Amino acid sequence: MTTCILLGQRIGYLRRKKGLSQEELAERANLSREFISTIENNKMGLSVDSLVKIANSLGVSADDILVDCLEHSASTADSELHRLLLDCNETEEYILTQMVKVLKEILSARGI
Repeated sequence: MTTCILLGQRIGYLRRKKGLSQEELAERANLSREFISTIENNKMGLSVDSLVKIANSLGVSADDILVDCLEHSASTADSELHRLLLDCNETEEYILTQMVKVLKEILSARGI
């Protein structure tokens, strides 16, 4: 059985990426800030209803949030590279993304 180890981290990452505080996400999703904090700290699971509210409030698909919980996902968010980016701030994410783009161009130019 697959466990959702990164569920809370992914919600926190997506929230920060949108520039939202826990309070702002809670307000948008009609949930409490304490509930958002509990989820992000992996202290409890969440209902499908809460998942949908959070996904809609973040403007992402439920699949993007649940990717490490699903055995068959259409999302690419379960890659090692994506997991490495989960705890990056905006500047780190930008720098790493630019580095990956350059490395990809180099590999492509060499036929790799």
